[in-house]
Amino acid sequence: MFSGPWLRYEPVPGVHRYHHGYVGTVTGFWNGAYEIAVDTDAVAALAETFHAMADYVGGDWRTVDFDGRFLTVARPLSLGGGVHRVTPDDGRYRIGWGLPWQPVDLRRCDQVFGRS
Repeated sequence: MFSGPWLRYEPVPGVHRYHHGYVGTVTGFWNGAYEIAVDTDAVAALAETFHAMADYVGGDWRTVDFDGRFLTVARPLSLGGGVHRVTPDDGRYRIGWGLPWQPVDLRRCDQVFGRS
């Protein structure tokens, strides 16, 4: 189970919860951060989360799109720029993008996406 600090909140001081958790398998590390493989349900929910962030923060945050088959990621210039198209490998998509993904306790997630 993985989530990111941008999805964390504290309902009471010292208690950390996560709006979303994503079931994933560690596939490696990139620039010191986890890369994980997630299924179609998890990647669709993740893309929806990124869309919501872009709607809230600004269109320049619209960096992830999923059409049901292909995951498209626009890399920031600091990571080399360009657009990367992720295809599934055995039904799972490799994600990471240098973001600080971290293992989290399933019981601390409000919603869980993906299957093991």
